[in-house]
Amino acid sequence: MWVLSGFLIGFPLGFVLHRSDFCMHSALREALGRRPGPSVRAYLLALGLQLVIVNGLGGLGLLRVSAPPVQAVAAAVGGLVFGLGMVLAKG
Repeated sequence: MWVLSGFLIGFPLGFVLHRSDFCMHSALREALGRRPGPSVRAYLLALGLQLVIVNGLGGLGLLRVSAPPVQAVAAAVGGLVFGLGMVLAKG
Protein backbone atom coordinates (compact mmCIF):
# COMPACT_ATOMS: atom_id res chain seq x y z
CA MET A 1 0.00 0.00 0.00
CA TRP A 2 2.75 2.45 0.95
CA VAL A 3 4.77 1.73 -2.20
CA LEU A 4 1.73 2.21 -4.40
CA SER A 5 0.65 5.41 -2.65
CA GLY A 6 4.21 6.74 -2.81
CA PHE A 7 4.31 6.08 -6.54
CA LEU A 8 0.86 7.55 -7.16
CA ILE A 9 1.80 10.73 -5.31
CA GLY A 10 5.50 10.96 -6.14
CA PHE A 11 5.38 10.32 -9.87
CA PRO A 12 2.95 13.12 -10.82
CA LEU A 13 4.63 15.52 -8.40
CA GLY A 14 8.07 14.67 -9.75
CA PHE A 15 6.80 15.12 -13.31
CA VAL A 16 5.40 18.57 -12.54
CA LEU A 17 8.56 19.65 -10.69
CA HIS A 18 10.80 18.38 -13.48
CA ARG A 19 8.76 20.09 -16.22
CA SER A 20 8.83 23.39 -14.35
CA ASP A 21 12.61 23.24 -13.67
CA PHE A 22 11.74 23.53 -9.99
CA CYS A 23 14.30 24.98 -7.63
CA MET A 24 13.26 26.17 -4.18
CA HIS A 25 15.75 29.05 -4.24
CA SER A 26 14.45 30.23 -7.61
CA ALA A 27 10.86 29.91 -6.42
CA LEU A 28 11.52 32.10 -3.40
CA ARG A 29 13.40 34.65 -5.50
CA GLU A 30 10.51 34.73 -7.98
CA ALA A 31 7.95 35.17 -5.20
CA LEU A 32 9.94 37.93 -3.52
CA GLY A 33 10.68 39.62 -6.85
CA ARG A 34 6.96 39.88 -7.57
CA ARG A 35 7.29 37.94 -10.79
CA PRO A 36 5.79 34.55 -10.01
CA GLY A 37 6.71 31.94 -12.57
CA PRO A 38 6.59 28.18 -12.96
CA SER A 39 8.66 27.50 -9.84
CA VAL A 40 6.19 29.33 -7.62
CA ARG A 41 3.28 27.51 -9.26
CA ALA A 42 5.01 24.15 -8.76
CA TYR A 43 5.67 24.94 -5.10
CA LEU A 44 2.05 25.96 -4.52
CA LEU A 45 0.82 22.86 -6.35
CA ALA A 46 3.01 20.62 -4.18
CA LEU A 47 1.81 22.34 -1.02
CA GLY A 48 -1.83 22.11 -2.07
CA LEU A 49 -1.56 18.45 -3.06
CA GLN A 50 0.11 17.61 0.23
CA LEU A 51 -2.62 19.36 2.21
CA VAL A 52 -5.44 17.63 0.36
CA ILE A 53 -3.87 14.16 0.22
CA VAL A 54 -2.58 13.95 3.80
CA ASN A 55 -5.75 15.37 5.32
CA GLY A 56 -7.91 13.22 3.04
CA LEU A 57 -6.07 10.03 4.00
CA GLY A 58 -6.21 11.05 7.66
CA GLY A 59 -9.94 11.71 7.45
CA LEU A 60 -10.54 8.30 5.85
CA GLY A 61 -8.57 6.61 8.60
CA LEU A 62 -5.90 5.34 6.20
CA LEU A 63 -3.17 7.50 7.69
CA ARG A 64 -2.53 8.38 11.30
CA VAL A 65 -1.50 12.03 11.35
CA SER A 66 0.60 12.82 14.40
CA ALA A 67 3.53 15.08 15.10
CA PRO A 68 6.46 14.08 17.28
CA PRO A 69 7.84 16.63 19.74
CA VAL A 70 10.03 19.23 18.06
CA GLN A 71 13.70 19.21 18.96
CA ALA A 72 14.72 22.83 18.42
CA VAL A 73 18.49 22.30 18.42
CA ALA A 74 18.27 19.44 15.91
CA ALA A 75 15.98 21.53 13.68
CA ALA A 76 18.33 24.52 13.82
CA VAL A 77 21.42 22.43 13.04
CA GLY A 78 19.60 20.62 10.24
CA GLY A 79 18.47 23.92 8.76
CA LEU A 80 21.99 25.32 8.84
CA VAL A 81 23.46 22.21 7.22
CA PHE A 82 20.74 22.23 4.55
CA GLY A 83 21.31 25.93 3.87
CA LEU A 84 25.05 25.42 3.63
CA GLY A 85 24.49 22.60 1.14
CA MET A 86 22.20 24.80 -0.93
CA VAL A 87 24.81 27.57 -1.01
CA LEU A 88 27.59 25.15 -1.94
CA ALA A 89 25.45 23.62 -4.68
CA LYS A 90 24.51 27.10 -5.91
CA GLY A 91 20.88 26.05 -5.82
